[in-house]
Amino acid sequence: MRLLSIDILRTVAIGMMVLVHFVENLSAHYDFSPLAPVSREQLWWLPVGFAAPLFTLLTGVSYRSWIAAQKDRGVDDYIISKRTVRRGLFLIGIGFAFNVFVWLPEDTFNWDILTFIGSALIILNLIRKLPTEVVLTGILLVAVLSPPLQVLSDYYAFWSNGYFEYDLTLSDLVTGYLATGYFPLFPWIIFPVAGFLIAPTLFTPSSNVTSGLRQSRFLLVGCVSIGCLLASFALQRFISLPPLISRWTMFPASSSYLLGVIGMALFSLLALNTIIDKNWKEDRGSIITRTAAQWCRIISKHSLSLYLLHHIVHLWPLWIYGLMTTGEPTAHWQNFLPVVISASLALFFCILVVPLFVMVDKYHLPTVERIMRWIAD
Repeated sequence: MRLLSIDILRTVAIGMMVLVHFVENLSAHYDFSPLAPVSREQLWWLPVGFAAPLFTLLTGVSYRSWIAAQKDRGVDDYIISKRTVRRGLFLIGIGFAFNVFVWLPEDTFNWDILTFIGSALIILNLIRKLPTEVVLTGILLVAVLSPPLQVLSDYYAFWSNGYFEYDLTLSDLVTGYLATGYFPLFPWIIFPVAGFLIAPTLFTPSSNVTSGLRQSRFLLVGCVSIGCLLASFALQRFISLPPLISRWTMFPASSSYLLGVIGMALFSLLALNTIIDKNWKEDRGSIITRTAAQWCRIISKHSLSLYLLHHIVHLWPLWIYGLMTTGEPTAHWQNFLPVVISASLALFFCILVVPLFVMVDKYHLPTVERIMRWIAD
């Protein structure tokens, strides 16, 4: 059974990704006049740094729910593992293809979010039977070891121009995968593992737990989320620590950033699960709320296809125009349109894809999700 709270949060994450990517790739350095380029301070309103943690945490939540659904159908545990590994490898393959055909061959090994999620599924399969205490210890170790690994790998040397660059050597590829790429295992693996751990606490059917136990679980999640937020604030304001720990940065993912976004994601899950999942009735509510819920379900169901499509829609025309005008595909990257236009295009994209995927579902057209299930399941 699909939970509306998960669909809403995944829709929010996809919406933020679309907005951020359109604006950053088309307008981050657009010159309104020769003396007035766009600065990062002018883009303060962009939800940079919130979409990816939420999306990857929901990956862990969804994987836990998927396992439960497989077991309810009587699928053998060995088959569950095989299907998980196939899905992970499929996503890694799609991630590399995406890097080559969308971000161009020089970015093949930038370790973007798709290769990370594929790797995370394989890791979740390996740890899913471990005791919770062991997994929590692993999360703590990843959080503690990540800043030293970033220092040892000379993180900023890979980001001298504001984006990840590497040499095609084994050491750079391994270092990028583990610590310096866009979404390296250290520390990003924390998000899907946290989602995997928290899923049964929030989403166990009411009939399977007593009212008192359920309330205590919700109280626990609330305390953890608030504790993470307070710890993040304290690291930034009251404790003198190195920037990799105290400064709020996504690249690299600092300790204060990890705590802050995990706290926000867990609090959002808790709030929506309490407010919506416990009260939502499909046959009740206004036409507006029912339509909004249906839109969220469509976007959530096709989130992988949407992730790929929104990059193709705004990057391929940019590369083609660059080739036609200068001979260099990336000549107009981040300097093509005013911010207001790129943001408007992002909004139009989000509106238009809903009827598009309604038609896709109506006529059972192939999507990346369907292809993955056909190959993996």
